[in-house]
Amino acid sequence: MEQATTTARDVAASSAPARQGRPGLALAAVCLGFFMILLDGSALNIALPAVQQEMHGSISALQWVVNIYTIPLASVLLTAGNISDRWGARRLFIWSLVFFTGASLLCALSSSLGFLVGARALQGVAAGGLLPTTLAIIARTYPDPVERAKAITLWGATGGLALVAGPIGGGVLTELLGWRSIFLINVPVGLVTIFLTVRYASETQTRAAKSLDLAGQIVGVIALSSLVAALIEGGALGWSAPLTLGLVALAVLGIAAFFVIEKRSSHPMLPLAIFRRHAFTASITNGFAFQFGGYGMQFMLAIFVQEHWHLTAAQTGVLFLPFSISWVFGTIVLARRLVSRGPRWLLWTGATASLIGALLVLGISDESTWPLLAVGTAFVGLGCGVFSPSLNAAALLSIDPNFTGLGSGVLNTARQIGMAVGVALLGAFVAIQDTLLGTRLGMALVAVCFLTIVVLSVRYVPRKER
Repeated sequence: MEQATTTARDVAASSAPARQGRPGLALAAVCLGFFMILLDGSALNIALPAVQQEMHGSISALQWVVNIYTIPLASVLLTAGNISDRWGARRLFIWSLVFFTGASLLCALSSSLGFLVGARALQGVAAGGLLPTTLAIIARTYPDPVERAKAITLWGATGGLALVAGPIGGGVLTELLGWRSIFLINVPVGLVTIFLTVRYASETQTRAAKSLDLAGQIVGVIALSSLVAALIEGGALGWSAPLTLGLVALAVLGIAAFFVIEKRSSHPMLPLAIFRRHAFTASITNGFAFQFGGYGMQFMLAIFVQEHWHLTAAQTGVLFLPFSISWVFGTIVLARRLVSRGPRWLLWTGATASLIGALLVLGISDESTWPLLAVGTAFVGLGCGVFSPSLNAAALLSIDPNFTGLGSGVLNTARQIGMAVGVALLGAFVAIQDTLLGTRLGMALVAVCFLTIVVLSVRYVPRKER
């Protein structure tokens, strides 16, 4: 068992209530930070064609703009949790906010796609530091379990609000002020969030954490980046191109090396023993499939309707409103009312609704079929809203209670990897010469993802929470 060690300052911080007696403002800071990192992705999807038009980039370049944010975010999540234990969640949250705000300003000032991709990479690293610290700060701010549960509910609702605000806000901002405003708005919001955190949030307790698995971290980033790059460049250059084949080989070698390192490491970033439980492995696969289908679909369809149907960014945002609103309704209303049925029931019923929606979207053709797209994506959003809150519950039911933090970290990492791979692969489909055929093939793959969740949930996920 790890021995907790604290400094005098940490002891004082951990024994005191939230600074200035304003826990609500500390919660507001955490929710604003969480809102920023979720809003950024959903708003940018709508603005990507505008970025492409100004920067004269290809579909593969747009995939990099999205994935260069997701890859580092996914890669540093587990390590960020370890750093938070050593440094304190509040301190890591503040510094991550500083870097995220600065990187957002760099994105807004980008003069080329290469500059934008580099700034987005910095954003992704900062977001990877923000995400795992939010719940730790909430737990410190609200020691009472009832109050903490209410705070976490508000935190979760923030994610739903970002999902609704992203498409419509991104469309309106792009139309009125240009795509750069999507990043520029993060600057004042980030500064307000930093102020609230410094003034009102209390530091979490620090402890002597395990040694950092630097070798696993570096090789894991190389493996994931090579895999996503192979999918992106394969769609742009061809699957037999030397660069594509080289990236595939590097990804395979990197994945193999990563598992060897984790098996031999005394303090592995990802202990492989946790995958011996089939139910946990199924839950991690579900998390990957969810993010691949739900978020990869949004990227692909946003490109499709603006390039093939010639919709504006604002029109695209409106078209995605049924998807976003039904997702929030499924999460805040249905999932909360039906939670007593257990995670397995919520997973398979929600994924079934999303599967129906994906199959409906398969029928789209020209712009006259927009009602079919709106209804189909609404079903996808409703289903995702119902089952996505149960992904964590299902994963934690399937793992030793002593490793719940690790299990949650692995699940969130798998989800972010699913998003990166989904954007890369579905982007390759929409980039083929027959855009409609590629979109339909992509939606068929999205349907397979939701079908996988149905099957694995029925087969492996326990009926009720312990």
